[in-house]
Amino acid sequence: MQLEDELGDILQKARDGKSWSSGDLARITGLSEDDVQRIESYQWVPDDSVLLKLAEALTLNGPALINIAREQWVPQEPAIDPKFDLVCLKVFMGEYPVNCYLLRCKETGETAVVDTGANPKTIINKACNMGVRPNKILLTHAHPDHAGGLGELDSAFDCPTFIDHNEPKPRGSRNIKIVRDGDLIELGKLRIRCMETPGHTAGGVSYLINQTLISGDVIFAGSMGRANSSWNDLFNSITQKVLRLPDATGLHPGHGPSTTVGQEKEHNPFFVGRV
Repeated sequence: MQLEDELGDILQKARDGKSWSSGDLARITGLSEDDVQRIESYQWVPDDSVLLKLAEALTLNGPALINIAREQWVPQEPAIDPKFDLVCLKVFMGEYPVNCYLLRCKETGETAVVDTGANPKTIINKACNMGVRPNKILLTHAHPDHAGGLGELDSAFDCPTFIDHNEPKPRGSRNIKIVRDGDLIELGKLRIRCMETPGHTAGGVSYLINQTLISGDVIFAGSMGRANSSWNDLFNSITQKVLRLPDATGLHPGHGPSTTVGQEKEHNPFFVGRV
């Protein structure tokens, strides 16, 4: 699967972390501002010497950045946990795909939806085909591409919706349940641990089941989410929480392919050598 972020996205997010404009990056690297803008708008991939200069200025790992720019790395799929099924569904907001998940305890069949997408008919149809009726909806955050279908799913399944205490409460649920860092949610024989991972939004939360983390828009394979709330909070959520999990932990993000903690520590230009 193609990575969610390309070279231009990574440079923009790294600039955000330094509160730099494209002009600032141009002055520091000796490039023209037009060249920086061409790179960030996917019009030009420069040679390796320029990529290394950009990486040094932005505190990114140069070899990892080159591998992504040259499309020479994609993550391997995480191991499958024998205790549950995790079905990833592409639910579109316009033409933009969002990863939504059906999580089913194999022993009991109890099922949860993790994020709704904006148009959740795909989730409803898949649940029907699987012969399950979800009894929980877990939201990683309240952005419309992740929670816009809440009302339709609430009507279809009449079940509670879980969201972090710091996140704005989305419309559509008749039964909101508030979670905090470290809370446990039971799903059949599974115990889902809530891990607050703010930064993309103030109340972002990831859900840990054994060695599987459903992480929303905190971290992407080879990149990080956009820091709509706080860049420092997002960076710390990743370096102090997500990437402190065991290397084999599967990361299942809101966009792009799944990955693992170990692969991100080795290949993500934001985090190589920084955890």
